Amino acid sequence: MTSELTATLVINITSSYCDHCHQPVLPKSTHHVDVCGWQPKPGGGCGARFVDMRTDCRMDDEVLYRVRPDLPIRPRSRR
Repeated sequence: MTSELTATLVINITSSYCDHCHQPVLPKSTHHVDVCGWQPKPGGGCGARFVDMRTDCRMDDEVLYRVRPDLPIRPRSRR
């Protein structure tokens, strides 16, 4: 039995990326299949399934839910 690779989708104001491999991904993607952006790589993603989301910037939870209402928000880590 193989385990499924999962990751957090990081959504920011002008970009989004996979928290597993840190490569750009479209925010509507359910899995990290393609790397998007200035140097796209179709099929170049790590393949992780997104199980939750977070942001690196000051973005309200409401905004995140408008982008991906299907994903829970990962709590911000306390530093």
